[in-house]
Amino acid sequence: DLPRPSISAEPGTDIPLGSHVTFVCRGPVGVQIFRLERESRSTYSETEEVSQVSPSESEARFRIDSVTEGNAGPHRCVYYKPPKWSEQSDYLELLVKGPWSPDLLRTPQ
Repeated sequence: DLPRPSISAEPGTDIPLGSHVTFVCRGPVGVQIFRLERESRSTYSETEEVSQVSPSESEARFRIDSVTEGNAGPHRCVYYKPPKWSEQSDYLELLVKGPWSPDLLRTPQ
């Protein structure tokens, strides 16, 4: 069986409105297509720009330049390694913070 892909987000999963985020999908080598899926939607992004990051691993990066509230919610990765699609990764929840919820933990310098 194909190994399940993993998903992560850079710089993280708490993103202020209008900032950028990059979803990183990782799988084994030999992947032809990575797909980033949204929960409960037929919405997804697909890329064939797969780069090998180690002898056993490949990845694809999905960048969102300006995050909106519509980008919030669970995302997951799946990939195509001929002749079949992998299982989905775990969900990664993207939280979008608006200007109305300032970061109360940050003390003024």
